[in-house]
Amino acid sequence: MTEPTMAEDIRVSRDIVYGSGRIQVGSTPRERALKLDIYEPAVERGDRSRPALIMAFGGAFHRGDKWADEFEQDGQRNTPVSDYCRMFARRGYVAFSIDYRLVQEDPDPGSTPVIADPHDIPMSRVAHVRSLLGLPAADAPMIWAGIEAATDDMAKAFGFVQSKAQNLGIDPERIVVGGFSAGARIALNACYGERLAAAAVVSLSGYMGNAELLRLVVGGQGLPPALLVHGENDLDYIAAQVGPMRQHFEATKVGCEAWQVTGASHFYPADSVAVRHDGKVSTVEAAVVAFVDRSTRRDRAPHDGL
Repeated sequence: MTEPTMAEDIRVSRDIVYGSGRIQVGSTPRERALKLDIYEPAVERGDRSRPALIMAFGGAFHRGDKWADEFEQDGQRNTPVSDYCRMFARRGYVAFSIDYRLVQEDPDPGSTPVIADPHDIPMSRVAHVRSLLGLPAADAPMIWAGIEAATDDMAKAFGFVQSKAQNLGIDPERIVVGGFSAGARIALNACYGERLAAAAVVSLSGYMGNAELLRLVVGGQGLPPALLVHGENDLDYIAAQVGPMRQHFEATKVGCEAWQVTGASHFYPADSVAVRHDGKVSTVEAAVVAFVDRSTRRDRAPHDGL
């Protein structure tokens, strides 16, 4: 482990290796280390069975990192996942911001595919970001491989946190996974496709296609609940899919909350005003905190509905 650094009232340990993943599979395959940062209260509070939150950054599977994934569009900027980790560390959680493999690393997609048809993947945002980065156009199988590799990395991070739960003072039955944009998609994929034993999943502008919803989010299997947050003017395929996602979760009796961030694009800060599907008004931060706190209550049976 790296030496912890103190930041206000939390302790941050950086670049902890949680596993490895193959990259450059089409040329000279090699393993690269996968790392995470740990955020926890600076002062022990006597509770050595704490809830945990694992967060993955956004960036269209091409950019961003576990420390900084802030982007701006039309004057709007998102809160990075590292700041969400700080928020929860101050609330007594142990939070983790994870690294994962990116598309341009040519990663191994693994042997546990979640997305059945690569051509079902929306490509508009990926194409835009590749243009910003000066990369040539990518085909659907290339993006599919990156998403599958990143999903495997989230699953590895979850397994690492579970295996270190006792050392870190974590309750292994109270671990929530989540992320922003691409990070939210891999959290959803890992949770429902890789069947992580998570307490809940937090999706900040994430996405699941209809084929994956129908195949993976099924009733009677004790699946964890989901929080679905999106901007009012989010990416077209995300804004269009939140309603069908919520309806499917409700039809299969898997717990779900959907929040729309008023006037926001794909990028919105945590203090933005949001409206729940039943009309309740809050902020993104308050909605996430309430959902995660409720999902990790000690008296809540694993995978209860909300």
